[in-house]
Amino acid sequence: MVAAMPKSREHGQGALYWVESRKMWRAVLDVGFDEVTGKRVQKARMSKSKDEAVKKLNAMIRERDSLGMVMDRSTRVAELAEAWLGDVADRAKPKTLTNYRSNVRTKILPSLGRRVVSELTPTDVRRMHAAVRATGAGYSSVASAHRTLVTMLEYARSERVVSGDNVAMLAPPRRGRVGKAKDSFTRAQAKALLQVGDARTTLGLLTGIRSGEALALRWEDVDPDRAVAELSWNLTEAPFIHGCRGNCGRKRAGNCPDRVLEIPGSLEAIALEGRLVLVRPKNDTPRQIPLTPAAVTQLQNLRDADTGPNPHALVWHRPNGAPCTNTDDNDHLRTTLTRAGIDEPAATTHWLRHTYVTLSEHAGIPWAAAAGVSGHGSPEASDPYRHVLTSEGRKAVHTLATWVENV
Repeated sequence: MVAAMPKSREHGQGALYWVESRKMWRAVLDVGFDEVTGKRVQKARMSKSKDEAVKKLNAMIRERDSLGMVMDRSTRVAELAEAWLGDVADRAKPKTLTNYRSNVRTKILPSLGRRVVSELTPTDVRRMHAAVRATGAGYSSVASAHRTLVTMLEYARSERVVSGDNVAMLAPPRRGRVGKAKDSFTRAQAKALLQVGDARTTLGLLTGIRSGEALALRWEDVDPDRAVAELSWNLTEAPFIHGCRGNCGRKRAGNCPDRVLEIPGSLEAIALEGRLVLVRPKNDTPRQIPLTPAAVTQLQNLRDADTGPNPHALVWHRPNGAPCTNTDDNDHLRTTLTRAGIDEPAATTHWLRHTYVTLSEHAGIPWAAAAGVSGHGSPEASDPYRHVLTSEGRKAVHTLATWVENV
């Protein structure tokens, strides 16, 4: 038997209904109209008792009147993650998308997947940090997962799943007590590396070029007459997806006979070989880096010695002409370190970028000039200086080279 309907409320104050099929009270509130269909949009919450239903209805009214929206009390983190990844897949770069998916699957969902998004607290975020650390992961892994969560919750705010503060921003990850490992070379080591005369290492030390940018550099991007190189692309890996609509019977997309690279249609990219593709550099902003006379000579010598196949016209490539990988780049650096008499077995090419930043500061080079060469910072921050970056950047590179040599 259906319970008697409660006294009707004033317009805009919602309504209460008894749902016989579920044996529960339903609180309903109008929250506006759909921008596309024009239909009325309602929010509803269920309760076993009428008194609880009244409380929930009043809470919805308070949220609507104070926040301009009714908080979503049903969407869980796992559901949000699925929607967000589907949205970001249309525009994210391949490596970024792969990192997002990995963080969601292995770090965020195990801790937060069943939590309601609007009920997340800074304590929940810190618990996720602790869970990631418990797996043996270091600070960088925790920080990466945290950045992914921040971005995902910003999406939730834009979709009006939540309002107010992004709780992940209120609980940044904390560094452990263990001292940070060395990740740059000394001035004396930098001098020894420059004296080897290796073009890749020279560019890394004097311009802070990223590994992906260096490996994407093509000969057409190098202008020895003007002593500049144009960094227009970044080498990265794109994941494979099934091209068979699931008909091949293979679980891994990489084994599908009709596999295709997952590259968003909005993303400008050039497929090279396998999963390796060229995409626009970070911030989608190409930039020029000045070349010292020594770097120009080293690049010209490298080109003269390059007599093997090179179908992609890359400055650095494998002997068979295939693009180099990050592993190849690190192996090349360690070979150069051996030639320079430097014992740093843990060094990677990212040390070159750290060294550039560190030594530029010690050499007294203005941040705007150094950042204009390395690509650090946001485009907005660099806009006021952009008209002087070419001349100041060239001066910065030469200043740094001279300063290092005079150790």
